[in-house]
Amino acid sequence: MELNVGDLSNKNWISIKKVGLPELEEVDKYVHKIQKVLIQTKYGDMFVAHCEKRFYYGGKSYEIKWFSYGTGGRKMKVMSKVIAWMDLPDRYEGE
Repeated sequence: MELNVGDLSNKNWISIKKVGLPELEEVDKYVHKIQKVLIQTKYGDMFVAHCEKRFYYGGKSYEIKWFSYGTGGRKMKVMSKVIAWMDLPDRYEGE
């Protein structure tokens, strides 16, 4: 039987459809965002990413975008639909 990371930590995933986005912090009047979390797309891809919610037209309209981090910390827009997220695990401290 083959195991993947999703099987081992499935209880930690939070469905965006059922629960919603992580709590967003206000950066300014028109931008709210979160610190990095682990996300999974509808195709099963997983990324460390953050979410930005940008408000337009005096707050009457908004857009949600996810950004992942490539090699060297380069910020890239996640093009697939994000279906779930989880908090990043604690850093490994060694033995």
